[in-house]
Amino acid sequence: MRAVLTILMLMVCSTGVGEEQIPAGKEILYFDRNKMGIVTFMHQMHSMLDGVNCTTCHHTARGKGQPEDCHNCHQPEPQGDVPESAVAFHTRCRGCHQYTVDAGKKAGPVKRCTLCHIPPVKKKK
Repeated sequence: MRAVLTILMLMVCSTGVGEEQIPAGKEILYFDRNKMGIVTFMHQMHSMLDGVNCTTCHHTARGKGQPEDCHNCHQPEPQGDVPESAVAFHTRCRGCHQYTVDAGKKAGPVKRCTLCHIPPVKKKK
């Protein structure tokens, strides 16, 4: 099922005009540094949304060239005044989704964890 959704999203994303340039190989990102399961992030699709540009998420990249990987700053544990990765992603992702829903538009998940986090499949014994 995930493969079908990925293919459909790639087909939709490939028709965009004027979207931000996502580096090759970064069109879809998989965040697996968490306990809840892999999060698939449709990077290319998000770059095509109205009002979204690179610095919407890559907030430290303003005028500094190619943005860094989120995990270069956001670690599993807080680093000084830099929030831990779970807090940063939940604030940024769910916050944007909630803001969009509150504005009366469709958005990604805001409440159910497993809509983003896909738990690993347990093998039958």
